[in-house]
This record gives sequence, structure tokens and C-alpha cells, in this order.
Amino acid sequence: MKRSFTIILLSTLTLSLFAQSEPQRYYRSALTSMMVYHPEDEFGYEVYNIFKDLPTPDKYDAHSVGYRVIDNAHISGVPGSAQGLHRQEYGKSLVLTSSEKTLNAEAILEILEQGQIAKRIVAAWFNWTGDSVQNAVFNTKTIEERSDYTRTAMEAENIKYTVEGKAALKDISEQLMENSFVLVSDMTYITAENRAEAAKVTLGVLGAVFDAVTGGNSGQRLAQTAGDIADAFTGFKVMTHTYLYQLEWDEEKMNDFFVKYYTETPDPEKIRAFIEDKDSYRLRFLGCESSTYEKTQKKGKYTRPELLRFITQRSIDKNIAALQTQYEAFQITSPITAVEYNAKGKLAGYRALIGEKEDVKPTSEFEVLESKVVDGKIVFDRVATLKPVNNNIWDNRFDALKENDVDVAVEGTLFKAVGKPIKEIVPGMLLRLKKQK
Repeated sequence: MKRSFTIILLSTLTLSLFAQSEPQRYYRSALTSMMVYHPEDEFGYEVYNIFKDLPTPDKYDAHSVGYRVIDNAHISGVPGSAQGLHRQEYGKSLVLTSSEKTLNAEAILEILEQGQIAKRIVAAWFNWTGDSVQNAVFNTKTIEERSDYTRTAMEAENIKYTVEGKAALKDISEQLMENSFVLVSDMTYITAENRAEAAKVTLGVLGAVFDAVTGGNSGQRLAQTAGDIADAFTGFKVMTHTYLYQLEWDEEKMNDFFVKYYTETPDPEKIRAFIEDKDSYRLRFLGCESSTYEKTQKKGKYTRPELLRFITQRSIDKNIAALQTQYEAFQITSPITAVEYNAKGKLAGYRALIGEKEDVKPTSEFEVLESKVVDGKIVFDRVATLKPVNNNIWDNRFDALKENDVDVAVEGTLFKAVGKPIKEIVPGMLLRLKKQK
């Protein structure tokens, strides 16, 4: 394997990692990832097995509800379709119309509601424990663990044991839970072999025409050579349609849950009432993003499962990045990890652990935010605007090292300030993509 090293010499670079005494407070969104399984597809079962093992993107908290796969055979609520989602046949055109996407989004939402996924999200937030109405209880362990991003250690120690702490816990619960999302990906594939077969048929016809005109057989030989080349490669092109939903949650719903259902000791009446509540918890559809991703390799370098995993992960990541730019509620906030200086002591820039996977481009602009708590709520003050430094965008896409034959790479993207910052930028301050015009 070719070795390509990016090395930062300590003698020429100084990192300021701990310049800030008070950790910045922010909320990570919770993500429940699901896929639509198509048993009718040639590689449907392989994709199903691959998806089950895909990790949740590291900028989100994984929020398990017990289900990750929706069987297309169980979706029957699409107008104009006898069964299943509107989609193109495996190996054929990958494009959906906007109206078909809308109908699919409605059908998926219907399945999510039938499975009471919104209620399962709420139960997971409050760490439902127990296997029956008689012994089931809730607790706030998950919320306390995830609110480490919002609280100091001292607050964490006292939050459950004071009146002020309990009030703060409710505020944290509301703000954390309203950032709960469900992402459902529906994928259609065309293999390189599918396209090669079509190309060989076309080449054969053209070769025959050429030979008929010239009276020779060079056209057929050329077509055969091209067909042999096509047979030496394998790969996939995938169209992924990703549907984004958000938990409907606010202060009223939170207070209602605490009054009616929350119990840390067995209370069958409350638990039964929670189970029987079919109306209080809902998801709302935010939007759909569609994209293609393609990878073709000479046979032998990648196995078929490796290629499937590669393009499945890459295509989903691509849609997540696009959804982040379109829906402010779904945007990630990432802390600055270091301030970097060159050998002469001159500021080189600011590093953060986001990159190509989050669709960071040379033209991208990010706000630097300083967080503070006002009346129990986290609010942000803008400190500066940053842009990536040329040729310093981190390739953190799935399997990037293997794809690029790179063994070692610097983690994180290096940013520089646009104009003069309002105040000093220090590690722990937060980066958020500026709203696109």
C-alpha cells in the first residue's frame, strides 16, 4: 500500500488546548436511524445486514428504540400503489419525482406512528426499565449523562437533590428532547455489471453496424474488447432518499409526562396509562434529501460486501450533510479543539473535528459561538466567522484512509477568521454552519 503521511512537527507548531476554564455548554441532537428493507432487491438482504451494523454519526447521540428496519412489504398506505413505497425497479432508473417523495414520506410516517416510535423515543429518554406493567419504572439517567454537554461537574452532582436542580433538570429535558430526530433511508442500487451488460449490448449492435458498412469485423472485435474491460470491474451506483422526522416536544408535553406517567418506583396505574396513550406523542416530517453515490473498482481490490458498506455509509452521510444545511434544527454544533500557531508564533488557525463528511467546502462559512445560560436556557453569542484554510479540510468520510491509500492523517479541519473576531477565540467555543443565503 502506498504510504502518504501528513506530519506536524512539534517544533513548528504550538497547540493551546486548555485555554478555557469553563466548558462551553451545548446540546447534541439524538438520532434514531432506520432504513427501508427491500427483500425484492437482489442485494436487499445484504444491505439490510450492513445497515444493522452501521454506527450513528459521531456528532449525534444514538437513540435506540428497538427498531432499525422497516420492511417495505409492510408499507401499504401509499396512494396509487398496491403495496410498498414508490421507487424505481432495482437496476433501473433511480429518480423519484417530488410528489412520489411526498407520498413516500407520508407512508413512512404512518408506519412510524403504527409502531409508536415517538412514544418509544420518549420512553428511551426516560430510560424505561422493566419487562411488565408491574415492575416498569422510569429514571433520568440518560438525560443526566447526555446533559454533561450542558452542565458543570458541580451541577451534575447536585441536580437531582435540590429544588433548583430539579427545575434545571426539567429545562434540560425539554431542550434535549426537542432535538430528537428520526432518519429513514431508502436505497436503490444499480451494479456496474448491470450497466456493463447494457453497454455490451449497445456496443455489439454498433459494432455490427460498423462491420456491415466497412465489410470487416473490427467493430465486433472492438466491442468484445470493451466488454472484457467492463467485466473486469465491479461496483455500485446508489440513489438514497433520506426522510427526516422530528419529535414534537415542548414544555407542555414535558410537564404532562412528569405529572401523568413519570415514576421511579413501580406504579402499574401510571405505566398502564402511558402504554395506552395513543395520541400525546407524534413525529413531524421535516424534509427529504436525495443523492447518488457511485464507486467502481477493479475486481479483487474490494469484495462485494465491502463496496456495499462503503457506498451505503457514504450515501447516507451525504444526505445527512445536505439536511443539516437545509434545516436549522438539525444542524450540528462542534467545539473548537485547538488554536494553532506556527514556528514564529504567528496564529495559523483554529481546528475542529468536522470535515468532508459534514460537507465542509472551501467556500463554507461557520459562526463561532460562545454559549451562556439565561433563565435556564442555553443561548449563543456570535464571536466570529471562520472559513476553512485552503487544502486543510479533513477527509473524515467513511473508510477515507483506505480509499486514499493513506495510513496517517491529521484529524480535524483548520479554519481561519474572516475579519477581526469580536473577542478571543479559544478551545471549547462552538462552530455552527452559517445559514445559507
